[in-house]
Amino acid sequence: MIERIKNGDRNAFELLIDPYNKALCSYILFRVKNDADANDIIQETMLSIWRSIASYDYQSSFKTWAFSIARRRLADFYRTNSKTEILPLTDFENVFTAKDSLNESIERMSIEQALSNLNSKDNELVYLIFQAQLSYQEISVLLGIPVGTVKSRMSSIKNKLKTLLGEEG
Repeated sequence: MIERIKNGDRNAFELLIDPYNKALCSYILFRVKNDADANDIIQETMLSIWRSIASYDYQSSFKTWAFSIARRRLADFYRTNSKTEILPLTDFENVFTAKDSLNESIERMSIEQALSNLNSKDNELVYLIFQAQLSYQEISVLLGIPVGTVKSRMSSIKNKLKTLLGEEG
């Protein structure tokens, strides 16, 4: 399919990007405060993926490669808009849902609050593991750090969250 895309097949591109589109878009939306800016970055990311598909070398999964492009577009955005605030990777507007019991809602609020106390790098790592569902190996490639570092950072994050949520959390 990638070879078809390299030859300009837009339908093949849509088929290839579709399974990752939601995760890429939500990753960008969580990292940018303004919806208009987020939409611009999403468009720039998709355009960058389309334009640079010829340089895709199969050294990492397509998903990892696409996320690395999204991270670069976000970095470009923050370099040019240095006063813009990076949002933590939490989503308080979805804390309550109709199907949740009061206890489930309170538990979700506690988790969201604990996550909001993590620094930006830790929040990104939690997001990449649990939301984007990247493996430690994929995250290692994406962040340019050894797998062992990903594992030790995640262990440290788990310990922080245990402390913030209480040992039973």
